[in-house]
Amino acid sequence: MKRIFSLGAAIVIFLIPQVSRACSVCFGMPSEKSIAQGLDLAIVLLIGVTGTVLGGVASFFIYMRRRSKRIHEIINLYDSSNGNGRAH
Repeated sequence: MKRIFSLGAAIVIFLIPQVSRACSVCFGMPSEKSIAQGLDLAIVLLIGVTGTVLGGVASFFIYMRRRSKRIHEIINLYDSSNGNGRAH
């Protein structure tokens, strides 16, 4: 069923080229038009939001790694046979 739909969509696109044309915002609009400037700002905003979220996720994992190392050092410091530090 999926193949039939894909084949039908391809046939429509190739036989009726008006269906597959880009809109005026994506193709051929001068960049000084207000709608093009708005689209440019929207793209920058979306990239900024995505970068902020990914930066937050990365900083969380860096925080967890540092915390894990700190906890591991504390456990090794107080977990010796005589209680005075690391046992080697």
